[in-house]
Amino acid sequence: MKTREEMRDHLIAKAGTDEAFREKLLSDPRTSIEAEFGITIPQGMTVQVHENTGQQVHLVLPPATKLSDVDLRAASGGEACGPFCRGGCGY
Repeated sequence: MKTREEMRDHLIAKAGTDEAFREKLLSDPRTSIEAEFGITIPQGMTVQVHENTGQQVHLVLPPATKLSDVDLRAASGGEACGPFCRGGCGY
């Protein structure tokens, strides 16, 4: 199975050379992606495709993550060790 990045790159490349595919991807992204990769996108998941223009640019942010108290203390310098430490500190 392709990674999310490989799928994205494939869609962008195909949309760059196939105008009919580009228009279908913009108007019905779910069906276009499902057909292209032979997958089923879970119900409840929304897929949006945006096209940058000379006057409009889209910036896609990753999902917000919430850090635990331990992570916050480690990031702020309050602790030298966090949950990814393998230094034997118990995390």
